[in-house]
Amino acid sequence: MAKKKRLFPGIGAKCTILTRFMKPNGGLSKEKDHRSIVVLKEFFYEGHRLCFRFNLDGDDQQKIYHLNARYVRIDSEGGIDDFFFEADKKKRHDGDAVDKAEAIMSKKKEPAIKWKHSRARQLLYQDIMDNKVPLDPKDDLSLSLEDIFSMHAEYAEYDFERQREATFQYCPSWSRRKIWFWINRIAALQSEKIFWPKDNFGNDIWAITVDGVHCWIQEPTHQEFSKDTSYFSHKYNHAGLCYQLGISIGSNRLVWMNGPFPAGKSDLKIFKEDGLKAMLIAKKKMCIADGGYAGSDHIHHCSTPNIHDSRPVRRFKARTLKRHEKFNGLIKNFHSVDCRFRHSIGKFKSVFEAICVICQYQIETDKPLYHVLVEDVLLEDEVE
Repeated sequence: MAKKKRLFPGIGAKCTILTRFMKPNGGLSKEKDHRSIVVLKEFFYEGHRLCFRFNLDGDDQQKIYHLNARYVRIDSEGGIDDFFFEADKKKRHDGDAVDKAEAIMSKKKEPAIKWKHSRARQLLYQDIMDNKVPLDPKDDLSLSLEDIFSMHAEYAEYDFERQREATFQYCPSWSRRKIWFWINRIAALQSEKIFWPKDNFGNDIWAITVDGVHCWIQEPTHQEFSKDTSYFSHKYNHAGLCYQLGISIGSNRLVWMNGPFPAGKSDLKIFKEDGLKAMLIAKKKMCIADGGYAGSDHIHHCSTPNIHDSRPVRRFKARTLKRHEKFNGLIKNFHSVDCRFRHSIGKFKSVFEAICVICQYQIETDKPLYHVLVEDVLLEDEVE
């Protein structure tokens, strides 16, 4: 069965919606299962909810309605340039390129004799034994893989692209070792890039924002049951691991990284039992976190949004937490942690920490986190 192509929202996209949730709904059907065909015009946010404005397909008056995006099913796209989000434009361009490559690859037929038992493999083995081809490509940088594949006509039967890793210029067996080698090397840089500042954030009391990041993993084995509930992630409804991250409020720096923990362990429990609360007490600082960290026994060390906050403080906390989510989004740009991770927990630790090091370099250079701008928030409150 062919994979269904994902469609993206944009100007002119035709969609099917649940009519009863349209606003305004005067004179329209309010039946539970009634559907309408609409044409999207623009998007907006109602609080944190994505919404669309549209008109009914075929409506001569072009009356504008709006609806929460969760009740919209896209049936056909508009033009790529009319997509609402730049990320969707990139996904469409990348997806079309992948589809084209897969179509080309699907037309190529593998020979009846597989590489493992082929004459071509025997010739390559003999060339290696005769020192015509180096066992390690570093031994002869003048001889590329393309040169090796052009040495015998028998190689032409086999797809060259299937025998190497295009990005690193190594075949799969070599590239795997090299990839893990560099992942571990990058992860080892965390001591130089991720650390608590020597000045202890100066006179700032609210020093960092804290949040847990869940990642989906292969289901771990359990001695007695089919699933280990301690790894259950409520964000994925599958087994997962959690890392606790702390980001400086006043600078572009990840200063705390702790994990991995089974995803079934709550963020609050990790905060209390695994070092961060003790660190804040020792440093006489406070962190800002979401409602999952609320508790009366640590209000002097961890501040969460609450009804007693003044409007400027409430907006300040909201901006800092959204800023933290932006960093989490940078992490999830990496496919290895955005989808199910199928290696060991030890390898997950290396991959996640390497990604955090890379993201730290990104926010220091070309993708800085936005400033919280506390003064502007206070000034805006006075004006209002």
